[in-house]
Amino acid sequence: MIQRKQTIFLFLAAVAMALDFIFPIATFIGSGQYQLEFYVYQVVNMVPDATTPFDVMFVAPVTALTGLVMLGSVITIFMFRKRVMQAKMVRGLVIFTLADVALLFFYNIPALEKLTGYQAQYNYVGIAMPLLAMILLILAIGGIMKDEKLVRSADRLR
Repeated sequence: MIQRKQTIFLFLAAVAMALDFIFPIATFIGSGQYQLEFYVYQVVNMVPDATTPFDVMFVAPVTALTGLVMLGSVITIFMFRKRVMQAKMVRGLVIFTLADVALLFFYNIPALEKLTGYQAQYNYVGIAMPLLAMILLILAIGGIMKDEKLVRSADRLR
């Protein structure tokens, strides 16, 4: 039974997290030597011939969490025979998405603001995608639990 509505929610959550790799989260533009654009997987300095002060390890936790949620959503789609395990896994993905958002707003963006001295100019598509994925994952949990309730009631009738 892969053609369930929670399959659509899980797929759209994976697509939302994949879009987070394409769109920048925030930009930090000023008159200094740093004019940064913050992606989930890198920090790009837009000043020609300038280096960025942050290496890959600065964005590695956010990249790992985003990739984990994206991959976990796709894997969870194919766990349709084990609905209880599927629901537990989706709950874990919601927690990972929450950790991803918290890491973005409480660690990465403040560190970039401190370095550049400028306020972040948020790209709303980049910011909205993890939040949209979280909403879609919560909707998927509701669909999974509804299916589990339906199967248990059908078992009682036999």
